[in-house]
Amino acid sequence: MSESTLVTLIVLLTALSLALAFILISLLSQMKSIRSQVHFISRNDTNKRITFYGKSRSFRKLAADINEIIDSYDERHEKILSEDKEIKETLTNMSHDIRTPLTSLKGYFELLDQTEDPEERSKYTNIIYGRIDSLSEILETMFLYTKVSNVNFKIGIDPVDCSKTILETLFEYYDDFQEKGYEVDVDVEEGVRILGNEQSLKRIMQNLIRNSLVHGNGDVKLKLKPQENKTVLISLDNLLAPGQNPDPEKVFDRYYKGDASRHTGSSGVGLSVVKKLVESMNGDIKAFVGDGRFKIEMSFRTI
Repeated sequence: MSESTLVTLIVLLTALSLALAFILISLLSQMKSIRSQVHFISRNDTNKRITFYGKSRSFRKLAADINEIIDSYDERHEKILSEDKEIKETLTNMSHDIRTPLTSLKGYFELLDQTEDPEERSKYTNIIYGRIDSLSEILETMFLYTKVSNVNFKIGIDPVDCSKTILETLFEYYDDFQEKGYEVDVDVEEGVRILGNEQSLKRIMQNLIRNSLVHGNGDVKLKLKPQENKTVLISLDNLLAPGQNPDPEKVFDRYYKGDASRHTGSSGVGLSVVKKLVESMNGDIKAFVGDGRFKIEMSFRTI
């Protein structure tokens, strides 16, 4: 190899080495910039995102992936904060509902203690039991609402005999309907199965039935019919009581009440719980109001 060729080769290798060193230094600088930005974002409450102006596709993709993670975290964080605020506000509002039966309980216990009349004692005792039942229902609803509002809430999904669960739940309230003089028109096709959760479906129906008993005015209709698109449509509708004028767009909002008075024996979150449970079973739910009637429709995939 001639001396000139050797010199040329050395020059080329030197130039290549310098170019590679420059590229390496540039990449390390870009990496340092990204690390510095990640460090800043992780330790500060900021809307800042990773910025990258280099030519490296890999680093540009890395910056985009990091920003995607940051956006996902921010969305989840905002959702958690929103749900936490919602739960706190709901519990605060429901605490006012608890005070009413508690205050009246104290008064009726005093009346019970002061009277010796058997008829009066029986009257006050029945009222006290009613107030205790009301308290138990509110506390149970508070617990369930808090549970289903958790961002990590999930339920087990299994095959469920939808027809059987709904009919059994309805039968539990037979005496309540009889006491109020409500007629119940039942049109349920037997043997319909869905992928869901039996306890959640039972709670859904309990809340809907209680809603009918508290806010309705008789003539309840329950239907369960399979649809052609491999779903089942479940509807429960009833006449509205005087003074009731629910907004179908708001009935599933937390603490919404369709009556002007708040003293209905209702916690105001029953239908909100229903919606969350329906959606946890991958179902859909809608409300309708017309001709003096209130109707809830739910649909689930059948198996």
